[in-house]
Amino acid sequence: MRVFRFDVEVSRPIAHLGSRFDLSPLIESRGPVVVSVLHLPAGGGIGRHPAAARRLLAIVDGAGSVSGADCRVRLIRRGYAALWDEGEEHGAHSDVGLTAVCVEGAFDVRATAVTRDIVVVDHDPGWTRAFERLRDGIWPAVADVALRIDHVGSTAVPGLAAKPIIDLDIVVASDDDVQPAIERLATVGYRWRGNLGIAGREAFEPARSDDGLPEHHLYLVVENNRAHLDHWLFRDLLRADGEARRLYGELKRRNAAAAGDELEIYLAAKAAFVAEHLTRARAEHDLPAVDYWQPGAPF
Repeated sequence: MRVFRFDVEVSRPIAHLGSRFDLSPLIESRGPVVVSVLHLPAGGGIGRHPAAARRLLAIVDGAGSVSGADCRVRLIRRGYAALWDEGEEHGAHSDVGLTAVCVEGAFDVRATAVTRDIVVVDHDPGWTRAFERLRDGIWPAVADVALRIDHVGSTAVPGLAAKPIIDLDIVVASDDDVQPAIERLATVGYRWRGNLGIAGREAFEPARSDDGLPEHHLYLVVENNRAHLDHWLFRDLLRADGEARRLYGELKRRNAAAAGDELEIYLAAKAAFVAEHLTRARAEHDLPAVDYWQPGAPF
């Protein structure tokens, strides 16, 4: 079983033709699908049984718990979805009641994953070459609207343990360049995902997961807006401070072991360290202090 989000924080704004709403992708059909609306009353449930086809349960109201083949019970609420593969034993229960959209059949999920295997490994010098390969493939599409493409995130810090996922920032000069860059990226196979809850940082995903490229996260930022500052300030501090780099690597390894496959738990466990060191980096660059995210209870 895997869990995804489709709530407003991970949606993207739509403003064409006088529209004003936020859109959060859910699925993309690969063949026949059946879409139903499921209502669980308070105390109701879905008895454990094998899924007859791939099944997505997307909660639109209420909350409950779900489980998959490993029988692990996870809390789930409005804006979250559980995915089970064909044949997977699964079940659900709700103490308070819930309403969900149930999709069954042949489809790919386009919602935002909140569970995945979390693997932190020693730094690989090959990550620089992977970044360069990605940069060189993207740059021709945005060269007329962007200033450069930066390597950010932990894979950009020599000696730092990291998840083997390359983070890239496409840097533009002003807000006026954001929409043209979004349009250019669509021509080379990148879907715009909105800011995924972080203002000033537009996120993208490859339209195809089997494109043979290194796994990566692609972002679009305006030069030295807050999102861009956070990326390069933290990267450069870790490049320069060996002790901070060591502590952060050890923290990430501990967090990965403790979080299992829960990305939100993994990120929350790093939040205090990131906030402390970004606050320090801003002070060292004579930048005004800002408040950083502190995680609360997920449900």
